[in-house]
Amino acid sequence: MEIIITIFTFFMIFFLYLIMLPFLALLSLTSLGSPFSWLYVFVIGLLFILQIRIPKNIRKITIVALLLGIIMMWISLFVSYQDLPDSKPVATGGFPITAFEYPPGALGSNVPPIDSWELFYLNLCFWIVIGTGLTILLRKYLNKKRCCIFLIASIIISIYGLGYILLKFD
Repeated sequence: MEIIITIFTFFMIFFLYLIMLPFLALLSLTSLGSPFSWLYVFVIGLLFILQIRIPKNIRKITIVALLLGIIMMWISLFVSYQDLPDSKPVATGGFPITAFEYPPGALGSNVPPIDSWELFYLNLCFWIVIGTGLTILLRKYLNKKRCCIFLIASIIISIYGLGYILLKFD
């Protein structure tokens, strides 16, 4: 019976976490929110607007490369979380460049330190380059349905990622 209660509690916490992160991300985009989130949305929006200038025959490849880069960057940030024993930052995150040092518990300022923003965007550039390579290799498998899936996945993972950042620096 105790195992059932433990498993139930774990799944309840997990699902609450999944439900809470999008709300935190949307909150970070309001006027009370985080400049980090505003800048992220601005940069990604600017990258998509710049796609208009690219010739039509390669536009789909560049858009999918950007979407794959966004998805892989957030996944690498989630997966690269590493606890640090007995130190002031309790953990680090970011791959291939360690972008963030997460503060302990309630000592965060709700915003990542400005000096780590550059490292975050360098990671994004790295993953966009990797996404470009993957897109070129797999371009014959790209169709409208897969492109829509990548778009939806990148929006969802970006929302969860912004909530994750807000939660980690709270």
